[in-house]
Amino acid sequence: MNLLASLLGGLGLFLVGIKAVGANLQQFAGRRMRQVVGRATGNPLSTAATGALMGAVTQSSNAVTFIATSMVQAGMLPLRRAMPIVAFSNVGTAGLVMLATIDTHLAVLWLVALVGFMTAFNLDRRGAFKPVLGTLLGLGLLFLGLDMMKIGSSARDDMHALNAMLEAGGGAALGLALPFLAAAVATVVAQSSSTITILALTLNAAGLLDFEQAASAMYGASLGSGGAVLLLSGSLSGAARRLALHQTIVKCAGALLFLLLLVVEQMTGTPLLLAATGLLAEDADHRLGWLFLLLQLASALVVAPFGPHMERLLTRLSPETAVETLSRPRFLYDQALADAPTALDLVKLEQARLLERLPTLIDPLREEPEGAGPARRELMEAATALERGVGAFLAELLGRGCDRAQMDRAVALEASMASMVALRETLGEFGDSVETCRAQPGAEALLPLLHRLAESLHLLLGQLAELAASGDAEDAAQLRALTSDRGAMMDGLRRRLARSEPTLAYGVQDVLFRATAQFERAVWLTGRQALLLAPQGG
Repeated sequence: MNLLASLLGGLGLFLVGIKAVGANLQQFAGRRMRQVVGRATGNPLSTAATGALMGAVTQSSNAVTFIATSMVQAGMLPLRRAMPIVAFSNVGTAGLVMLATIDTHLAVLWLVALVGFMTAFNLDRRGAFKPVLGTLLGLGLLFLGLDMMKIGSSARDDMHALNAMLEAGGGAALGLALPFLAAAVATVVAQSSSTITILALTLNAAGLLDFEQAASAMYGASLGSGGAVLLLSGSLSGAARRLALHQTIVKCAGALLFLLLLVVEQMTGTPLLLAATGLLAEDADHRLGWLFLLLQLASALVVAPFGPHMERLLTRLSPETAVETLSRPRFLYDQALADAPTALDLVKLEQARLLERLPTLIDPLREEPEGAGPARRELMEAATALERGVGAFLAELLGRGCDRAQMDRAVALEASMASMVALRETLGEFGDSVETCRAQPGAEALLPLLHRLAESLHLLLGQLAELAASGDAEDAAQLRALTSDRGAMMDGLRRRLARSEPTLAYGVQDVLFRATAQFERAVWLTGRQALLLAPQGG
């Protein structure tokens, strides 16, 4: 019971500590770090150093993977430059493992005392050092937990007996396979290879694992980390999943390579990697720490020369989704920002492209084709992403400064963009109302009306797209006339329908009023957009 209590109690403190360290360190990985990353990836060395730094700060290569994924998705970082960041973030996580190989017992006690007194006497009144104190306390708990798990010699005798039984039953291979598999499964649960590796180091120091078994557990933890990031990315698709796949390949390649070397070394007696660690340190703890660092370095370096090939492989494994294809700007590119008039022309072209798509948002609502809902939602999602891209491009252009005429034109384009977003959102709400009506019992009587409204919107939006392409003043005037105030007409329509269908349930009536109000707003926004597109407004 003492042995079990020491192991579980120490493990509990360790897990609380590692979670506190990660949570507090990640507070330093906000917008400023993203900006630094964007500037610090100009060459391979700085990219590798940036990845290692992010891994050291977050102490989670999985966290770095998804931070980099968000930057790629936002257009802040190309995939090819993000891949080395993810690969070398594993090297940064080795810092904690290396620290765990040092005898820090007294230092940890002083550290916990310092944090305790600073907290008790409220020396950090303004909270400026709260993340720092949280990180230090997490480190203290982490290493106190490790100390508790370093148990006495009686357990070592039990473990030696177990090892002898394993070797008698299945040979040395089974003695290496069990720690490998157990560490892989534990890492999938714990989501951290460094956490499981430190546990393997502690069990080795306690005599529960020999040196080779601890190394095997380390390799299993790396493989499990690759599986963990793959599971976490299960809800992603397309380009968003490629960095997770890259991290999985990096982790698995390194783990399987080192495991192969371990098996060859054990089976043939040829001095290879484990023997080489003896040149770096004498005791097992430090040798295992160096081995973990070498594993992370080798994993990153093995795939580094194959960057272009890896990018093509990732594209093949996770091809671009329809939404990603539709959401990619056709005319915008970063170099155009250097010339404001050209950039503004390109923004106008991209906005015209967005307007051309608006009728497609109504197409599934004009009739009841099979599977119309998902296609409409994909179009809405793609339009939203493209709008964000155009908006960010305009904001970047305005941030660089331009003359008065260009500023006026940019502001007009921003107003047009805002009106376009409002129109697209209203069309989405109208589409939701139509789909609700299709699914709601008793609302079938409304469908012919809603289909006619959708047809009218489709016609108006088609004319709006033509106006965006031609810029003709007469077309603009005609469209504004077609979209004039229809409040009285819509109110009369609601009243007539309510009289002709007196049995409509309250919920169905609510759908009717909501859909007609959304139609009315969409028509008004179409007229407003026509006004913004008119020659005198642009």
